[in-house]
Amino acid sequence: MRPLRCAAVTLWAALLIGTAASAAPERVAYALILANNTGLEPKQAPLRYADDDGARYYELLSSLTKETVLLTVLDEETQARHPGLASRTRPPTRRALKEALGQLNARMAEDRKRGDEPVLYFVFTGHGKRGPAGEGMVSLLDGPFTRTDLYAQVIAPSTAAFIHLIVDACDSYFFVNSRGALPVAPAQAQAVRGLLAARELGRYPHVGAVLSTTREQESHEWSAIRSGVFSHQVLSALAGAADVNADGRVEYSELRAFVAAANQGVEDVRGRLEVSIQPPAQDRSAALVDLGDRARLGFLLLPAGLEGRLWVEDSRGLRVAEFNKERERSVVLGLPPGPGYFLRAFGREAAFRFARPGAVVNAGSLSWRDNSIAARGAVDDAFRDKLFSVPFGPRFYAGYMASLGQTPVAPEQGPDLTP
Repeated sequence: MRPLRCAAVTLWAALLIGTAASAAPERVAYALILANNTGLEPKQAPLRYADDDGARYYELLSSLTKETVLLTVLDEETQARHPGLASRTRPPTRRALKEALGQLNARMAEDRKRGDEPVLYFVFTGHGKRGPAGEGMVSLLDGPFTRTDLYAQVIAPSTAAFIHLIVDACDSYFFVNSRGALPVAPAQAQAVRGLLAARELGRYPHVGAVLSTTREQESHEWSAIRSGVFSHQVLSALAGAADVNADGRVEYSELRAFVAAANQGVEDVRGRLEVSIQPPAQDRSAALVDLGDRARLGFLLLPAGLEGRLWVEDSRGLRVAEFNKERERSVVLGLPPGPGYFLRAFGREAAFRFARPGAVVNAGSLSWRDNSIAARGAVDDAFRDKLFSVPFGPRFYAGYMASLGQTPVAPEQGPDLTP
């Protein structure tokens, strides 16, 4: 393990020179991603970009994990943007999900025997709904996958030391949590309470949850970025944009504050996200990602002095990260090293690429050129102008955590130039 240290300049030393291996158990990560554009009912219009979000999660997480499984059916446009990816996918069916879980649980059981710490990302993007009894469910290609299924098939039998659930779907809160009681006769109440107890996150302190809605609410897609808005924000955060103390780790509190900042300027209640982000009770400081764990990423350093709303697009035209940077902070983004990239702001852009995995590009040395951004209509303009309109950094994070009365991440330390 090669942890990223606190200051940006230390990142260069840690990545290019390396640090001594930690004596702690090795963290070994796996990911299972399900992405499905189709709904459970005829009245649910097909989504356009759930498969695109699945592909983006796959590209980022496969650079951070030992094994990543993607269950989806990529549409024609998505296959064109991700050539070769379709051959590495399977349809998102109950059978494929069961087989993938069995395969990953076997891998993680072997890791634990060796004394390692396996971590599982379980990601879903697509349609969700609540059933007649209030139980949340998401749509697989061959039918619903309920909250009962989630706990019985994914969480309870898992051999992972930690599980990170990431769900971007309508009514996603109810897919992981329950509110109230099921409508049953008094004689059945005790049995129902026992059943519900087995389907509550509190019984599984090693599980954290990142959910796109806290109530009966739609999840939104944005055509300009070919993505769900929530997934775009989560992926931006996990790439390092939410790393407020520059330690190379993105914790749950950092992700929560980042999403809050990203949505604070949205005035239309239809587009305002009300998310649920809950860390594992066993370790509330557990990192969703540690960009220092693997060297299969390239790193873009955005130094202090560079500020404002910025985003990174790759050579395929995909916006892979977006944020509003406070001037005083440094930000390091971890990006898959393959394609060329553009760092963009309104009216200007700078091209860059990584020579190899582990390479570091300093945005302060890039050459900028003028660029024009076309208007796309009222709805897209609202997202374009209001999302990420609030700067995110230590000042916002400190105020946000104080408003919640919660403990923040460890503060940023001074530079450590020790190899």
